Amino acid sequence: MPIHIVPYAESHVPAVREFNQRLQTGATGQLFPETPDPGWMPGMKLFLAMEGCAVRGGYILRRQKFFVDGATVTAAHFRLPVSEGVVNRSYATLGLRLVRDALSREPRLYALGMGGCDRPLPQMLRRLGWTAYPVVFHFKVVHPARFLHHIRPLRTSPLRCAALDAAAFTGAAWLGMKALGIVSPSVRRLAACPYDLAPAFAPWAVEVWERSRPSYGLVAHRDAATLDALYPPSDPRFLRVRVADGWAVLLDTQMQDHKQFGNMRVGTIVDCLAPPESAGTIVRASTSLLERRGVDLIVSNQLHAAWSRALWESGFRMSASNYLLALSPAFAEFAGIAGGDNPERVHFNRGDGDGPIHL
Repeated sequence: MPIHIVPYAESHVPAVREFNQRLQTGATGQLFPETPDPGWMPGMKLFLAMEGCAVRGGYILRRQKFFVDGATVTAAHFRLPVSEGVVNRSYATLGLRLVRDALSREPRLYALGMGGCDRPLPQMLRRLGWTAYPVVFHFKVVHPARFLHHIRPLRTSPLRCAALDAAAFTGAAWLGMKALGIVSPSVRRLAACPYDLAPAFAPWAVEVWERSRPSYGLVAHRDAATLDALYPPSDPRFLRVRVADGWAVLLDTQMQDHKQFGNMRVGTIVDCLAPPESAGTIVRASTSLLERRGVDLIVSNQLHAAWSRALWESGFRMSASNYLLALSPAFAEFAGIAGGDNPERVHFNRGDGDGPIHL
């Protein structure tokens, strides 16, 4: 029976539930939303691959505007492509069809996150000529004992867990971190940066957007209306740090049995914007606020060189990133970075992808 890809409607919900049940039999952790409006971020359109009345796959598009070297263009985030091919080899080629269908609806696509270069989706996109970069993972340990006791990627064996716990509980946490090579670099004392916490972005963020965007070769629209839609004023999780030259969106999250962070309290620099020369001001203000709030660890994913440098100069370290950016050939060519040229002026972070839904 032929497969047709159609917009997700409420009538499809029972079939999506059955689809997810089949995926769970294969121990896959990736399931499709069991509602056509999951409410994660504004502007999402969901599509299903239907074989008769059965769902065999799906994906999400979220269209948004980008500023590319003086021009405004529309592109779309291609996210959560799921295929029954992960549990049934009869549908092994469906993933490729999902990508091609999304490209037919919007040639300028990007994917973000994806779990690392070795995962099936980024490997397939590379074969299709997409341009991919890691969005650098930055971290700063604030409370070493809590970090060593809860950071799960380091706690890989009973012996290592015992050593880390001993370091944490004997007051030798900094020495333990030094042995692991994750002590923050020595940084000169940085001047305090005045800031305030804003209840919303409108209307003051308009000026920041107008002043900042010419400095970036590729940046998603971060005007006030877009930002208030992404980070609603009614949502108490978002901390909007307002500094003279720009802003940042922060989270302060008490983790519960997180697969990476255990039960740490994690601060996240989710999104940010300012002229590149002012990145250090924004990072220092954000880091200072999160440290005073008592977080154990601060993290951020940033691609642009100026923001990565600002984080390093504020005491952050870098680690291997499983958070990737992939641009379709049409999008990469339009942005002038086709072929894997160094994206020095490309500004991407978690605000352009799934946002803070996992943080």
